[in-house]
Amino acid sequence: MDKPETTNCLKCKRSAQCFKKLIPAELEFINQNKTQILYRKGENICKQGAYAPNLLFILDGLVKVYLDSPKNKNINLKILSTSEFIGLSSLYDEKFFNYSTTALKDSVICLIEKTSFRKLLINNCAFSSEIIKRYCNNERELFHKIQSLGNKQMHGRIADTLIYLNEQSKKEGNIFLYLSRKDIAEFAGLSTETTVRLLTELKNDHIIDINGKDIKVLQAESLKEISQRG
Repeated sequence: MDKPETTNCLKCKRSAQCFKKLIPAELEFINQNKTQILYRKGENICKQGAYAPNLLFILDGLVKVYLDSPKNKNINLKILSTSEFIGLSSLYDEKFFNYSTTALKDSVICLIEKTSFRKLLINNCAFSSEIIKRYCNNERELFHKIQSLGNKQMHGRIADTLIYLNEQSKKEGNIFLYLSRKDIAEFAGLSTETTVRLLTELKNDHIIDINGKDIKVLQAESLKEISQRG
């Protein structure tokens, strides 16, 4: 964890859509109430159950979000990238982080004081609306995740995982290069051994191709059919 040269919010080129709803004086307010930190690849950014005095904004990077579970069997929830928030669920009345996050590559994170962020939500309705949209989207994705883990068999789970990670790769570059087989298993709620076996089956069926850590989806429609069958 390092402290890089701080980016001025008024000049930031990676600003999220929500920050474009703020006037210069509000951006300067954020600028005065934030700390910018560089987290190296593999570093924990926040820990489930730890005190959460700040809301975190990914200025540049790639972050894995997961729930800590006993015996080192975590549940990976999603991948966050540039211009996304960490800790929205802890913004009101919640003193602790509800999940853990780890940097998948070197990531620059802005730590914004929650009290300052809440003031902007109260004073700027357009800004608040953008944040609510983000929170609703997060909730929708979480419901889909619960449905997959709770209702689908292992083939459906691995298909959902590959579909999700493939979509993320289209937006952020090849996500698979940053993930171990254990990471993929924890997205699917499966053991690493089962995940490796299922990936091999999909490769043999020419639905995906595997080259080291890299996975390429060759037949997206076939994955969707497996997902639908559950």
